[in-house]
Amino acid sequence: MTVSSFITRGASDGDGANDVFMIKGISIVKHMAIFSRWGQKVFETGNRSEGWDGRVKGTVQPMDVYAYTLDVEFFDGTKATKKGDITLIR
Repeated sequence: MTVSSFITRGASDGDGANDVFMIKGISIVKHMAIFSRWGQKVFETGNRSEGWDGRVKGTVQPMDVYAYTLDVEFFDGTKATKKGDITLIR
């Protein structure tokens, strides 16, 4: 599984490009969490069709680097954990 460092816009301009950080691929997302640089959890899901739009409770977050953790299970039963970062720009 490869997860790239994504650049996303929190305030969607409607073009659909890089508006939401989502995991795509042939796997089942068990857990995904995104954290601010201060360790505050800003997003969490266990649903692979949900992604982070750069907002917390409707409030656009500042441009910054955010950390993520991702736990997935593949269809053959193997599991993987990935950690990385997301750069939020506007």
